[in-house]
Amino acid sequence: MSRRALIETGADAITRWIARLYFDVSYRLLAGSVGREFLEAARDPDAPGGHGYATSLDVQALVEALEPLPHDTLVDLGCGIGEVAIAIHRRTACRIVGIDAAPSAIAEARRRASAAGVQGCVRFLVADLASPPSGASAGYALDSLMFVRRPAHALASVSRSLEPPGRVFVTLLAPGRLGRAGLVGLIEGAGLWLESLDDVTVEFAAQSRRRASTARRMMLARPSLAGRVALLLVLAEETAVKHLIGHGRLRRWRFTTILAGASSSPAPEPVGRA
Repeated sequence: MSRRALIETGADAITRWIARLYFDVSYRLLAGSVGREFLEAARDPDAPGGHGYATSLDVQALVEALEPLPHDTLVDLGCGIGEVAIAIHRRTACRIVGIDAAPSAIAEARRRASAAGVQGCVRFLVADLASPPSGASAGYALDSLMFVRRPAHALASVSRSLEPPGRVFVTLLAPGRLGRAGLVGLIEGAGLWLESLDDVTVEFAAQSRRRASTARRMMLARPSLAGRVALLLVLAEETAVKHLIGHGRLRRWRFTTILAGASSSPAPEPVGRA
């Protein structure tokens, strides 16, 4: 293995370790009574709880893009505490396999699936996002790919693990000044076709403001030390998000991809590079 490949492999491992540690701590903090109250109070109306930026529009777009049937199995890439997976199963009757690198998140997701009585159809596993179980009908990743060092290549790897055409629905938080043309180039460069692409930063900013407002309001109730730490973590995140969006350095995209050449049907129309 070349020196460059060794460096890249090491960087990938460090990135995954930091992301796993951060989310494990975050999920543990938010698993307490104050955290659960916050997640419920801050969620978008009609959207599943427990997933910071997921909206009802995301869930609707996901179901329309993947059109899961009861005999299908979807893989949830970065499932968190599992509320999105449970909601999609209830809505479509399809099976879900959720994966996440944070053991505490998976433990909570399993508890919630059991409480909802859906553990036979919705399973959760500790696994690397870029190495999901093979053979699922399709997949989705809600705001989880930003914690993978090379999101487009990880997405292509995931697509190859799915049944053809390897369709994956994604919401992506993209830091920096990556615009539509740059995103299209990255996706196509990884051997994928974009079936749809929408900039949903306005929705993202509104959800971020809702989370920050909820955290500030709950701080006034003088929660426990662990609760204060969890709420302060949320406020720090949303302060950073507000700053980055305001300076044009953070966007949220919603899109669907398939493997290039995976389908015998004509290639999708270009989504544009404007």
